[in-house]
Amino acid sequence: MDLAAALGLGSSAAVAFVGAGGKKSAMGQLTTEGTDEGYDVGYTTTTAMPPPPDLPLTLTDPDGWRTDLETRDPPIAVAREEVADPARVNRKVRGFEASVMEQLSDAELFDWLLVKADGARKREFKAPSDGEPVVPSTATHVVPVASVAAVGEALTTDVVHRPERVADITGLRVGDTITAAAVGTVLTHPSGGLRNAPAEASVIPLVNKADTEPQRRIATDVLTHALSQTERCSRGVITSFASDICEVVSRSDVQEEKQR
Repeated sequence: MDLAAALGLGSSAAVAFVGAGGKKSAMGQLTTEGTDEGYDVGYTTTTAMPPPPDLPLTLTDPDGWRTDLETRDPPIAVAREEVADPARVNRKVRGFEASVMEQLSDAELFDWLLVKADGARKREFKAPSDGEPVVPSTATHVVPVASVAAVGEALTTDVVHRPERVADITGLRVGDTITAAAVGTVLTHPSGGLRNAPAEASVIPLVNKADTEPQRRIATDVLTHALSQTERCSRGVITSFASDICEVVSRSDVQEEKQR
């Protein structure tokens, strides 16, 4: 798997992950890839997150992070404070406001700064609320994520975080069956995966948990629809971190398929 190449990362990047069904897995994969390539990688959040188990964690004050981080060797996870009595996990940390994250990006302490920019309560699919995602203006890449496992399931809170928001965007009703087109619509909708993405950032939708060949075909259908909805995205990525799969679906692939 070479997720960094699929996302088009160079030697310097600030990557914001939004959506559901694979953000932490993708961030962990990029941490490994970047470190193997000799890049200094930082892993953090503008909301809250369980600290990644394989990285040392630095808790630092928003006003004192530079001194704290300059003495740490990457890769590291960075956050502001522990969350007391977190729900659904044993441990969670709170990150920084977007303005602090922008300062962190500008300081160039990390070659790759990976940012979890919203939460999904362990669901497979979501659409954002009014106050999210919290994407730093310095983000060079935004990756809207969804899990292919949502397709074919009912649009309820069992699988989806904020199903009513998905319904507003797609025209489905809460309780309807989630289609590949519905997932694709949300991934690249201005009120979905494109919400709060900086104008100059590359946006690359990612469909995760495509562990089997039938799931990869569904993931392709999701991205085909997603890429047909906007000129903003030149490609999307299909992943299975369980099966070490990383495939690029480009806009040109979609256009050629339409012409056949």
